Amino acid sequence: MRTDFKFFSLALCVCALGACSDDDSDSTGTGGSGSSDKQYVVMSGSGENNGAYLQTTDDPTTGTLDPANPDGRIFFSGNNPDFVNYNNEILIGMNYPSQGGSSSDYITMAWKLVDGKLTQHGGGVALDGDVKARGIFKNYLIGMSDQATDYDHYERVKFIELNSFGAAVVDGIIDCDDMSKEPQSQMEGETWGVGDIAEFGDYVLLSYSTKHLVKDGASGAKAKATYSTDLANNLYLGVYEFDPTDADKEYLKYQNMIVRKSEDHVGEEAGQIKGNLRSRTETGIEVLGDEIYLFCQGSKNSGKDYPDVPSAVLRISGNNIQNGKPVAIDDDYYVNLTEVTGHYMWKCFYIGGNKFCLQLYTEKGTAGFVEGSHKAFGIFDVKTEQYTPVTGLPDANLIYDIALAYAADTDNNTITFEVETTDSQLPALYTIGKDGVAKRGMEVDTESIKGVSLLKQK
Repeated sequence: MRTDFKFFSLALCVCALGACSDDDSDSTGTGGSGSSDKQYVVMSGSGENNGAYLQTTDDPTTGTLDPANPDGRIFFSGNNPDFVNYNNEILIGMNYPSQGGSSSDYITMAWKLVDGKLTQHGGGVALDGDVKARGIFKNYLIGMSDQATDYDHYERVKFIELNSFGAAVVDGIIDCDDMSKEPQSQMEGETWGVGDIAEFGDYVLLSYSTKHLVKDGASGAKAKATYSTDLANNLYLGVYEFDPTDADKEYLKYQNMIVRKSEDHVGEEAGQIKGNLRSRTETGIEVLGDEIYLFCQGSKNSGKDYPDVPSAVLRISGNNIQNGKPVAIDDDYYVNLTEVTGHYMWKCFYIGGNKFCLQLYTEKGTAGFVEGSHKAFGIFDVKTEQYTPVTGLPDANLIYDIALAYAADTDNNTITFEVETTDSQLPALYTIGKDGVAKRGMEVDTESIKGVSLLKQK
């Protein structure tokens, strides 16, 4: 089958618009060969059908999965399918409509394990535009994206209540180009987007990604924000309360912000948290109990070819959390990740205990900071600050793609990625342990990889 190439209105949508089993007799669908209360869900490109096939397996370490086999598989229709995992309980299938496609491509679906089988959860909801940053708060999926209308730049806020998964709220608006108001009043004339969203107690944490505002040539009015900034050397973190009934329809209510400028911390510089720099961001603000770890990727200022500051890890704990609210960054914790690993960091993934799997830019140093090239991995312990490079993956020169969706098993301190190579081998699932050893597992006979996720029946 393989060749050589490789989200919200309030309307409810049924499987005819979104996802269903290939067997028309079962509209909710059950997928794959697995039947236990712990399943790995493998998402494969559907080729000419423009979507993804979902199949399950009990064991990701062996065998071959054939998406061409219609037995039990689930088809998720979409222009550019993307997947989010909620607490290893619910798998959410989203799309990325800014890539194009019709309204039927924007259906967001969810699935969970019922009696050991992958089963549709809720009725499905229609996506009104794209979502660039997303995160889980309590039982809500919150998404945000940059928008511009009549030369006003704002953040659009959307959310879905996950227990029912029956409706989406899509009309949240946070103005972010009024320079007299926080947080943008502290951003030296720039505006902001969101790099990551995380839950800490009763608060939602947003990492701000600063942006220039482009001026309209004719009127001189402010137009949409760009991806460029002159503030990449600074860290900006916002603290919000989430109110799904907010009459002002902001839904996220600003409380305070934390600013850390590298110029005030010579020798311990750290930049912004930008998820994976562009979109589908969900990494960087990492909460471990009563501590918050901030994985700052390090990004380029406008006109620069490479970052001025390294990738770094910071922490918020102790007295810097007052009445449950983060107010400042610790002075006694700093890790220069670029120095420790030799690389710049792209994303980080929690795998249990005090350990994170780091996905790194492939080549070492500033020369390796190339978008699209992030094929190196390592294991980092935030307590001991010990780093272990990952071994056992294919040579970076052979890796064609590493799918965005991943399966983290924090009980066993492992993470599984789907990897496609340019040689004659089929795409395969690679599982990385806390020891830094990656092991090749199940092969997937597919035209394109979409990733893997882990679900547990609860």
